[in-house]
Amino acid sequence: MRRVSKNDSKPSRRSFLKAGATAGLALVSSATASADETAVPGAAGARLVQPLSPAWVQHLIIYEIATKGFTSPNGPESGTFNSTKTKLPYLEELGITGIWLTGHSLSDKHFFYNIWTQYANIEPQKLDPSLGTPEEFKALIAEAHCRGIRIFLDVHTVGIMTYSPLVKEHPRWFRRGESQMADYYWSGGHRDLDDWWVKIWTDAVTEWGVDGFRLDHLMYRPDLWERVRQNAVRAGHEIVIFEEDNAVVPGVTDFTQHDHNFRIHNRIPDSLNQVLLRDVPGFYDRDFGEAGPYHVVIQFDDDGSRVEGSTSGQGPLRVRLDGMGADRCCRRTNDFHTDGIPDIRLTVENVASKPIEQILVEDDMGRRWQMTYKREPGLIRLLNTEGTPPTFQIYLATLAAGWPSIQLSCHDYGWEGYPEDRSPYAAQGSRSIFGYSCLFLPMIPIFFAGEEFNASYRPIPWLSPHLWGGGRLGSGRWLYGEWLNWKELSKPEHAAMFEDVKKMIAVRKQEAEILTLKPENERPNLVAAPCQHDIEVPLPYIRWNRSAAIVVAGNLNTARDAHLKLNIPLQAVGLAGHASYKVTQLWPESESKSFTEAQLAAFAFTVRRDKIPGGGLCLLKIEPGAQLGR
Repeated sequence: MRRVSKNDSKPSRRSFLKAGATAGLALVSSATASADETAVPGAAGARLVQPLSPAWVQHLIIYEIATKGFTSPNGPESGTFNSTKTKLPYLEELGITGIWLTGHSLSDKHFFYNIWTQYANIEPQKLDPSLGTPEEFKALIAEAHCRGIRIFLDVHTVGIMTYSPLVKEHPRWFRRGESQMADYYWSGGHRDLDDWWVKIWTDAVTEWGVDGFRLDHLMYRPDLWERVRQNAVRAGHEIVIFEEDNAVVPGVTDFTQHDHNFRIHNRIPDSLNQVLLRDVPGFYDRDFGEAGPYHVVIQFDDDGSRVEGSTSGQGPLRVRLDGMGADRCCRRTNDFHTDGIPDIRLTVENVASKPIEQILVEDDMGRRWQMTYKREPGLIRLLNTEGTPPTFQIYLATLAAGWPSIQLSCHDYGWEGYPEDRSPYAAQGSRSIFGYSCLFLPMIPIFFAGEEFNASYRPIPWLSPHLWGGGRLGSGRWLYGEWLNWKELSKPEHAAMFEDVKKMIAVRKQEAEILTLKPENERPNLVAAPCQHDIEVPLPYIRWNRSAAIVVAGNLNTARDAHLKLNIPLQAVGLAGHASYKVTQLWPESESKSFTEAQLAAFAFTVRRDKIPGGGLCLLKIEPGAQLGR
């Protein structure tokens, strides 16, 4: 949940973030170590920081649970650690490998949307007794580990309720926040606050056994989270940290949950990311600066006037896409700087010779870049000499140093103002959206509980439609306030959706060597597979490694099957020149058949209509046989 306070301040990165990486390890001067950070053996004269990510991060499939509404042993909002544990066999069967648990610490029962939420935190170091005891919490985590599932706690990094005992005990740790919240004074130089914070989350790893954290909504102090990671390493427990709002700091965070381009839903109805839904190859073309469009608006300082233009030629500004700016050595995301990652570069001509206040850039995926000219000169470069109309180069950050993730649905969907007659879930039974646009992308998938069986959205009866309460209770659409109805799984249409998602996840795991991940700033092995089709379909794409390839084809049409004739690009994926190829339909499952290279240049198949069992998606695995001439 993103709550922005008027007093938000974000410190610049400490010098340790500029340290280089050697064999996957970042080395940091031991002079920065604090009392709880004794040196780790393995590097003379330096302190060893956790590897940038544990190996298992690439195999994460993250399932978000709002603890109170996930289960209902005693009516709405009565979920506990024990009742959550009873669902672990189900989650193991589904195939997820990580739980993002948005509810564990002592919190207010009605502050946000009139329901209990993790974000109205009172004392982060204490478990909420309505959820269970420490022993029950540890038993939940231990049982999840036995089933191959890791647990990530949601950490509210902004502040706590003003009536918290912590505010009375340590008033210097806090500043006035929004409404009844007191914000942590992260830039106040309070070492006791820093050490307390590090101890809380270190203890969560060493005493409770959690596997990492999701930070809501910013990390604020990456140095403190680096210390938590170091302490976890010393305890022999690798962890993963991901942050909500688009910042990855190498050696501290592994990926971002809320990257503004890597998500399918944009909170409001009819705002699904159409590029991700229909043109996954085009998504990567955009992300790596090979395609547009981009719309630029410049606001001037003296009179507030505006001028605009786009790469499509509209408007008085002339805007040109120049690709990735290889001359850039540093970029800025969320006030943290990352070295060595190029940005997309735009050239803007025909700008009036007046002082510029700010520049706004938008693309067709809902991404926005807003730059204040005076404060962020590193992102806006003046090209021409004085005395002529200015020409600018603008740098847009799209890539990060961590792992890519894709957010199908999360608790923030259905925000205030969402229509009462609409479900805030993204897929809503679409196998094409779940598979083509999420599970088979080279990203870590994240989705909210219930999406896998197309749960009908049912709000907690006292959920308000407004953030601060009020309105007709029970009419809110905030997905965090979902009261899951598990009885729906007894209905054929919901059970069929669960079975289909389970099969898709099983294929993702089974074909992990082909469907592998690369760091976000490396282009994945994914290209378009040109096709002919009788109805409009998402552009099929192909993923590959040295020995095989998988074609992913979707069909969003809920009324008609799609008949495709595919030109499988064997040359582009390095698999051309074989006498025969085995083609296996992985989903829906069917027997393998043998084809020649010529036959694969016009390969015909069907993708059934969406939102039915086995529909909306087709997966084809292609494996070469004997090489020609042998």
